Amino acid sequence: MIRIRVLKNAQAVPVGLRSGGHAGYDQSGFDIICSAVSVLEQNLANSVHALTDARFTCEIDEKTGTFLFQLIDQNDEKAGLLLASCLLGLEAVQEAYGNDYLTITDQEV
Repeated sequence: MIRIRVLKNAQAVPVGLRSGGHAGYDQSGFDIICSAVSVLEQNLANSVHALTDARFTCEIDEKTGTFLFQLIDQNDEKAGLLLASCLLGLEAVQEAYGNDYLTITDQEV
């Protein structure tokens, strides 16, 4: 199962996300849920880098399937919108395939 934690600041505003695990929907290389999550997360980092001036940290470990993205500039509106868009996509994957493969929870940072 992929576990996603939405990182929120003290004002409950999303400022990043952390994920880990594998969906187990299909074998490696054919798992459409893992693929969807990977594309959304990588697109988040690429989009924030290319389309904003926001500073952020991003760590990816392909072996363990872990991903960490956190905005350093938490007040950047464009970066916040891109993060919200990514979260919307992740929630759509969860709704389509269910909690057996993907869970999303909040974590205050």
